[in-house]
Amino acid sequence: MTNSPASELPVLRKVVRSSTIDLIVDQIRNAIYSGSLEPGQSINEVRTAELLAVSRPSLREALQRLISEGVMTHAPGRGVHVRRMRTADIDDVYAVREAIESQAVKLVIRHGRATSRIGQSLRELEYAIEDNVARTIGDADLNFHHAIVACSGSTRLTDLMKVSMVHTRLLSLSDKRGYEVRCDLIDSHRKLAEAVAAGDEPRALAIVAGIMAESASRLHGFGDGFDGRTLKGRDDESQADDQWLQLREQPNDTMRA
Repeated sequence: MTNSPASELPVLRKVVRSSTIDLIVDQIRNAIYSGSLEPGQSINEVRTAELLAVSRPSLREALQRLISEGVMTHAPGRGVHVRRMRTADIDDVYAVREAIESQAVKLVIRHGRATSRIGQSLRELEYAIEDNVARTIGDADLNFHHAIVACSGSTRLTDLMKVSMVHTRLLSLSDKRGYEVRCDLIDSHRKLAEAVAAGDEPRALAIVAGIMAESASRLHGFGDGFDGRTLKGRDDESQADDQWLQLREQPNDTMRA
């Protein structure tokens, strides 16, 4: 089983994996985050176990964890699939995001945590926007938000954010209009970074709430006064790892229960 997926979810970098199950879960999360495993795609138990060079019992345990996280779904007689998010999921996902990031902001400010990582992720977002590639901007955006949570020093918040980032990506990938991102979000994110660095908790929390509200509104397709520019993803910018494409090129044989 490889230890270096082609496209890593930022939060998974430099993580010490304590078990085979943890490694399988991280590999599958990475594949979903990168778009290699698509919403609604079935998981072929036999071929996936072979692909990752793990036992089928270990794979099943990992899939059960992903089901409990809401990343996968299981239906008797239909097997396990990557979850396809619905409109009803949008507000819930962003409510959780706001709760996690707001608490992280409080911890960073109240405990005087270092914020250099937030500044670095902001610069990476600026570069991504200059490149004008939707998926690169989306990755840099989520990495910025992850940096805020990581700076809090809370392992539990970081673990929650790891799952929340995958949920956020699934929302975008499940959108019938296609994958798209805000490409004019640098001002709000710069203001958030400045507020956190300055220790201005009320302002930082208000900006977090505004970013989450705008993101949810855009996915709902509402106007609500948000006139931001968006950039649609293209097929040729996919970061799909070829090893996972094998699961889409053969007949289904999903896990049964």
